[in-house]
Amino acid sequence: MSHWMLQVCLILVVAILLGRLAEKFGQSRVIGEIAAGLLLGSSVLGGLSPAVSGFLFNMDSLSNLKVLAELGLVLLMFEIAWHAPVGQTADRPVSRLAPITIALFGMLASFAIGCAIAIVSKAAMAPDKGFWSYILFCGLALSVTALPVLVRIIADTRNIQAVSASYALSSAIYTDIFAWLGVALLVAFHSMSETDVLQSLIKTLALLGFFLVSFYLVRPLVLRIQFGSAAGSHHIRITLAFCYCLISAEITGRLGFHQAIGAIVAAYVFCKMPGLEQQWNQTVGKFSSLFLTPLFFAYSGLQASFGAFSQGSIWGWLGIFILGAFVGKIGGSYLGGRLSGLKPSTAMEVGVLMNTKGLVELVVLSIGLQLGILSVTTYSVLLVLALFSTVMTTPMLNLWVQYSTRPASRLSKSSAEAKV
Repeated sequence: MSHWMLQVCLILVVAILLGRLAEKFGQSRVIGEIAAGLLLGSSVLGGLSPAVSGFLFNMDSLSNLKVLAELGLVLLMFEIAWHAPVGQTADRPVSRLAPITIALFGMLASFAIGCAIAIVSKAAMAPDKGFWSYILFCGLALSVTALPVLVRIIADTRNIQAVSASYALSSAIYTDIFAWLGVALLVAFHSMSETDVLQSLIKTLALLGFFLVSFYLVRPLVLRIQFGSAAGSHHIRITLAFCYCLISAEITGRLGFHQAIGAIVAAYVFCKMPGLEQQWNQTVGKFSSLFLTPLFFAYSGLQASFGAFSQGSIWGWLGIFILGAFVGKIGGSYLGGRLSGLKPSTAMEVGVLMNTKGLVELVVLSIGLQLGILSVTTYSVLLVLALFSTVMTTPMLNLWVQYSTRPASRLSKSSAEAKV
């Protein structure tokens, strides 16, 4: 028997409480919402009280919760185009070439390190998964940056340089674009290896056709529609956007790709519609943020299993993945920033900010688990990596600011003493 209403109530209460607790410690509430799923999952609640866990969250009763979580993910991806416009962020414009360079170097370094670690760890963490799909997906998982969480961190952290925030946000936008293109290509590659090549090629061409129709036919029509200011016109805007978002998600899902890709396509079709963002945020966005999005994050935590962590070798692989992710993203972004002419301190700040995982990482991991590319063990390891990298962003920024400003303060103090 399904207890999905009770599941939803319990998850929302725990997610809100832990989300508030995370915010009190200077973290994004996403951390608390994921932690809610981890606590209510088989590893924690199941270990403390198997009877209660089996009654509330047995795998056969999670189908309704999964549907709500998928809807929350689709609506969350639809809002991605409103987070920050390319080329104009953090109160000042930035050139396009530098953010692209930073994004490319950060992704390439992380991707290479992730693939290398995946090759070595596959026998221990995913022996029954397809070789190339697994290797490439692990590389992609390490190379993403979470734009929504990054926006929140920059807004809440006062000691970040304005120029660092500008370059980090712009670079994260390009990283998101590259990452979602990579996800689409990897899903296509995986489907070709799992099914008939001709059938997969037809589906890929159909997806490209859907992209072209959306961007070059539907988008211009949407921008030309004049709704006026009559009462109820905003309902038409929201309904059109909501329905196209669901239709796009359904189309990409039916083609063998993930629904999130269709939601992103719909986002860029409707993102410039006058007045839609404000009206969406006041209605659908508010409901999604309060109820559906926490369900998605908590469901992501519920899918993790820490039974594999009883093996000491898995802890070792977790440490290697964390080290590789930090070195690849921070080092690659730093190198890209320096090649673009940024000062060392600015390039390092940008690198630390670009190491934020969070939301996008979770979406990518969910896609990998759902398609059978990642094993539950790998999913759990990379989920912990996403949480750890996001939690460490603000402390690392504060430490770097203290370190980088210390020589200047010492120099000014020495100059003052010399004058005396």
